[in-house]
Amino acid sequence: MNSLSVHLTDTCNNSCIFCVVGSHVGVPEKVNRKLVYEFLRENKDNGYECVNIHGGEPTIVPEFLDIIKMIKECGYKSISVQTNGRMFKDIEFAKAAISNGVDLLVISLHGHTAEMQDYFSEVANSFDEAVLGIKNAISLGCKIRTNTCVCKQNYRELPDIVNYAMDLGISHINISNLHTAGNCLKNFDLVVPRLKDGVPYVKTAVDQCVRRDVKVTLEGYTKCILGEYSKYMIDWEENKYKMLYKSFIFNDYSKFMETQARAKGTKCKTCVAEKKCGGLYKEYAAAYGYEEIAPICME
Repeated sequence: MNSLSVHLTDTCNNSCIFCVVGSHVGVPEKVNRKLVYEFLRENKDNGYECVNIHGGEPTIVPEFLDIIKMIKECGYKSISVQTNGRMFKDIEFAKAAISNGVDLLVISLHGHTAEMQDYFSEVANSFDEAVLGIKNAISLGCKIRTNTCVCKQNYRELPDIVNYAMDLGISHINISNLHTAGNCLKNFDLVVPRLKDGVPYVKTAVDQCVRRDVKVTLEGYTKCILGEYSKYMIDWEENKYKMLYKSFIFNDYSKFMETQARAKGTKCKTCVAEKKCGGLYKEYAAAYGYEEIAPICME
């Protein structure tokens, strides 16, 4: 499916210590929303079915609901919002967003307790508000996908986190390797685990989703690190995004990530999956090298 992806704001009501775009409470806004409107209008007849909105936290933008309405008026079939979910604690806000076309929320869930999630967000009650937002959205018939970033502080708890999400009624769970940019790069030593430490828990979490017949996807990993679990990796060939990020337009966001954010070692050249794999995030490779990489001889 061909989709548009729009960075709506730099601002956020959380201050996550691994945020890839470096958003936090009080960060100055640098997004020109006139460009957002132009981007959406210019592409409305170009074969794009879905618009994905993200930030920062897009739901705190004063014009959020107006932008959602405008997207539907342009004829886009689907609207997804990447969010921390906190604004959806207000059932009236949730009703307004969903009734005006939001049909998928991708909600950050990095812990199964307030202690863990609030540690990452550096905002008290962020977990409780997100959970209430999830419950409200589900009650209104909106699809929810949770996204859990794998950190030093939570990787051992991944099985508990996905079980908690499934108990809430989540039908799709995504588990992400940390993208080492923004706050994540700033706090690299604090938050980034070694892949060899975190991946066994990722696999256990995947097994639990499969046993409960809940869709699970993995993002930001290499095929060789995951082994047979690589079949759960997001297929970016089937999910192509044209992105507006501030004043920059990336016609193929996955290609940008592969060429600019990730890197491959010498031994990757002998891997049969080399053309289908982005490699390691560059900052991770710079810190730890490629010792965890093992070329695949046959698929």
